[in-house]
Amino acid sequence: MVNALFYFVALVAFALVGLVLRRRQHGRRKPTQLPMVLILAALGAAFFFLAPASQAVESRIVPSLGRLLSNICTLVAAYGFLTLMLHVSHPPEQIRSRSRWRLLALVVALAVMAVMFLASHPPSGTGVFTGLYRSQPTLAVYTMVYSAYLGVAVVDVAWLGFRSVRHVRGYLRVGMVIVSVGCLLALGYVTQKVLSILTELFGGGAAEQLCAGPFSTVGCTFSVGMPALSVLAIIVGAAVPPLGPRIEAAVRWPARLRAHRRLRPLWEALYDAVPEIALTSPQAVQGSVPRRDMEFRLYRRVIEISDGLLVLRPYRDPEATPAHRERAERAGLTGRDLAAAVEAADVDTALRRRRAGVPAVDEATPVESPPESDLVAETAWLTLVSSALVRVMTEKS
Repeated sequence: MVNALFYFVALVAFALVGLVLRRRQHGRRKPTQLPMVLILAALGAAFFFLAPASQAVESRIVPSLGRLLSNICTLVAAYGFLTLMLHVSHPPEQIRSRSRWRLLALVVALAVMAVMFLASHPPSGTGVFTGLYRSQPTLAVYTMVYSAYLGVAVVDVAWLGFRSVRHVRGYLRVGMVIVSVGCLLALGYVTQKVLSILTELFGGGAAEQLCAGPFSTVGCTFSVGMPALSVLAIIVGAAVPPLGPRIEAAVRWPARLRAHRRLRPLWEALYDAVPEIALTSPQAVQGSVPRRDMEFRLYRRVIEISDGLLVLRPYRDPEATPAHRERAERAGLTGRDLAAAVEAADVDTALRRRRAGVPAVDEATPVESPPESDLVAETAWLTLVSSALVRVMTEKS
């Protein structure tokens, strides 16, 4: 169970590294991409090295080597998070100076840990130092330095995250909240580790215990389950800002494709009458719509339809509108369906007047549709008009 959990977290982290590396803005990588890659790669490596199956192999080289490698990777990831949060919460010119002392603290912590580890005689296997802290104080120093740096880094990240939440919006805010929750979980893990070491040093009890599962006991929940949940929360929180828009676009793509297709009859009718409304090549009428361009293509189609309706507006027949409304009411239409039917009939009349060369009126005829304030609402309205126009044209054919 522990192996499966740790390898799963590592797999998620490595997969996200590939996704982050693929993202570019105007052909360049964002300043936050290097910290993101460092974080994800270090966390993935930490959980891979710490998995019991991996430690069994690593201990054949140096006893408890997996513990050392995993702890080093964890602190590197913590430094990466600090750098990332500085990019979010501070202007670019302040990042280098503010991250310099944090990097120095990381180098000092890693150096002390390496010296203390090599000066000790850790056991082979899973790298559990239970019962050795009193007989080998170097292991206690090693673990306390690791916990101290990690604890300070977690508090620092959480503080930067909470400070940034009120200044950001959308996916970035969601990501910061999730990262802060992950930091609180990590702080619980660090607190439990420090207390357990102090208990063994001064009370004689066992600091750590072998765990059959990540949540098998309260101690195992703090020492195994909580770190895994913390890392997952932090990874997800860090990945939400860059990946959230992509996921949202993928979820909305089918609806945008349907709207694009439903607008086609209205667009074709307007384009046949007013070809100049096409912002790009009219080949888009017959070709397939690339997935990556769907949001732009839908936006473009709405703009082109709006331009076409503006061109036709002087050709509307004000005297025909009451008859169109009466006909729609007899068909049992109400509300927006009624307004869309009247609008479609007026558009059909304007198209026929333009084709017949009927002179345009001096003043524009008021439009039946209510004012729309955003693209989604305007698209919904125009799809109703497009469907109604198909019915009008079918009845007259």
